[in-house]
Amino acid sequence: MAENPASDVIQKLQAELRGRRVEAERLRIEADDLRAMVGKPDPRLERLEAEVRRLREELAETRDQRDELFAGVRSALDKLEKN
Repeated sequence: MAENPASDVIQKLQAELRGRRVEAERLRIEADDLRAMVGKPDPRLERLEAEVRRLREELAETRDQRDELFAGVRSALDKLEKN
């Protein structure tokens, strides 16, 4: 059977998801380090926290897209199997 055309899209979404997770974790660690090093709020901290929130939102959107794609692929496969 030929490779599913959606598998490339799924792999790309999963790679992007992994990249976003790594980036979010890096920023979280950096923010924790800044908190530990300064006694008063650092202006960079707010920017980093906003970036972490943005990345988490993108991660959630990417997961939703992946889930929709999986559902579409499953539906298409089910229809093909019934025929």
